[in-house]
Amino acid sequence: MLKHLIIIAGAFSAFAVPAAAQAKPDDFAMAQTRDPRDRYTPSEARDARRQGDVVPALRVISTVRQRYPGADVLDAELEGGASPRYVIKILTRDGRRVDVVADARTGQILYER
Repeated sequence: MLKHLIIIAGAFSAFAVPAAAQAKPDDFAMAQTRDPRDRYTPSEARDARRQGDVVPALRVISTVRQRYPGADVLDAELEGGASPRYVIKILTRDGRRVDVVADARTGQILYER
């Protein structure tokens, strides 16, 4: 299974264009006040992807891996609300844990925390 995910992520990374956006102060403040109950369940996330409401998580993960080569992806969550976002948790090569927040509709990275 992991081998298949790696192959798929590699294929996506060949076509993905990294989208770097500047963080806005209000984006960070908004993320800090999000209700944890706004997270999608796995079935809700699957349905949102099938309906075209959000981009595939693997597309966002491949963009994150391009920005942080050699980083390990620890977790990926889809948060709901007015503007759904992916929160990709990674461990960088130098041992830092970073949360990368991306717009779930476009896959564009919004900011890191």
